[in-house]
Amino acid sequence: MNEQEVNQLFTTFSAGRTPGSEDFNASRLFTLLEDPFSIWCNFHAPQEEAVPEPNRYENLKIRTDRSARDGWIREEFPTVFFVTAQDDTERFKNTLAAMARGETAIANASLWNLQEHVYGGVNLLVRVNGTSRFGNYYYTIYQFKRAHDLKEHYSLQVTLLNQILGQIQGITPANMRIFLKGHTVDVPYTEHLERLQSELTFWHNIRLGKAKPEAHKPPKAAAAPWRVYANKLLVQTKDLVLLPHLNTEMRQCLKINGLFNTDDVAHASLEKLQGILEEPYATETYYNARAYLHNKPIWRNKGLFPPPTKKYNLYFDFEATETFTKDNQSFVYLIGLWDKEQDKYVSFIAKTPEEELTIFEQFYAYIKDFKNTALYHWTEYEVRKMHKLAAAAPEHAEHLNALCDICHDLKVTINDSFYLPSPSFSLKAAAPAFGFQWRQDDCGAMDSMVYFTNWLKTGNQELLNKILMYNEDDCKAMLFLEDKLKQADVLDAQNL
Repeated sequence: MNEQEVNQLFTTFSAGRTPGSEDFNASRLFTLLEDPFSIWCNFHAPQEEAVPEPNRYENLKIRTDRSARDGWIREEFPTVFFVTAQDDTERFKNTLAAMARGETAIANASLWNLQEHVYGGVNLLVRVNGTSRFGNYYYTIYQFKRAHDLKEHYSLQVTLLNQILGQIQGITPANMRIFLKGHTVDVPYTEHLERLQSELTFWHNIRLGKAKPEAHKPPKAAAAPWRVYANKLLVQTKDLVLLPHLNTEMRQCLKINGLFNTDDVAHASLEKLQGILEEPYATETYYNARAYLHNKPIWRNKGLFPPPTKKYNLYFDFEATETFTKDNQSFVYLIGLWDKEQDKYVSFIAKTPEEELTIFEQFYAYIKDFKNTALYHWTEYEVRKMHKLAAAAPEHAEHLNALCDICHDLKVTINDSFYLPSPSFSLKAAAPAFGFQWRQDDCGAMDSMVYFTNWLKTGNQELLNKILMYNEDDCKAMLFLEDKLKQADVLDAQNL
């Protein structure tokens, strides 16, 4: 294929333009499946409501994955051609030129068919024998994913990319290859075509305003940059998503019966709800809606709250790393606690996996009187982690089990005791319902992992300070919520 023919191919599949908002990028399939409300916001929300929030965790994962992937590609395909470019247009042109030259492997390729409003990036194109418009060869797709299991959006993504590839080269490969952690999967092209078309139709309907998907529950009603806007919108409209325990089908049943928001549900009778929803969902939904209506907690069960108070009361939380590469390990790198009696924050930090058990011993040593001390946490993660460590390190089991024995899960106690004006019993949802605010907008659990990794590399104390502040706020949020509920004017469900 000569240069003129390559240019004609570019003209045909670029449709004389660059990708725009009317075009679908294959990489958006995850968002389309998991967070379609964000896509709706892209087209229909006021653009001034967008609030950029850098995803440091995802960016670190991408950089780490790319480095490992490119190293593997170079090792397996020594003659691989890496597509480089100044912009998207040049990348697509250079991909077509590499295909026309018959490169044995083409990394970081770009595929467009803007006539059909689709495009996307491919990790690796591999040449195989056969017949295509390029000659006596054609290309197949290799994609690399960090997950252990094949996910639906992976299959749909490579199906779309394979469809575009087939249109460009004049032959559509029967399979696409996805490399996962520890194994490889060949995905049959025809197996996912029908679902792909359905999802692309859904995307077009969202873009045209014919479909408006549901948001998720706050505080993560949508992904950035629409998270803040989506959270605010749900509260303003008193959306049914704010009611815990209900799935999409249940919310649709409420709407069919004329109940479109939390106020509608609160003003309906319990008997009406019991005619729409099965138990326990009818009762849960009714009282949660009433809690929103009055902006007060309602007793679910009296006598379970407050939890027993001891002479010494500590509110603690763990921060743990995640495995970014095959060489590193996941471990608890920070144990933080708020000492109620001392009115101070205490932290124990491990720089390496080998120091993990050391900080648990420091945690144990901080407690001077186990008989008269209570440890409060939120969810079962902390206790489960200590039991797991105890099983793996018998020499530390006595101390770890002693810590577990004085633990009290505040989430369980509060969930069993109250209906709250909150979309869930996540600490990040329940504490703000009563006025608590984390001091940092740019540091969450996932950000902390990235800050920790960068702190180890740079020694920058500011990074560690951000982690400690975030963890301290997590600890203080538990005490804050407990105190607010102790002081609250709790409504009696029987008198509503």
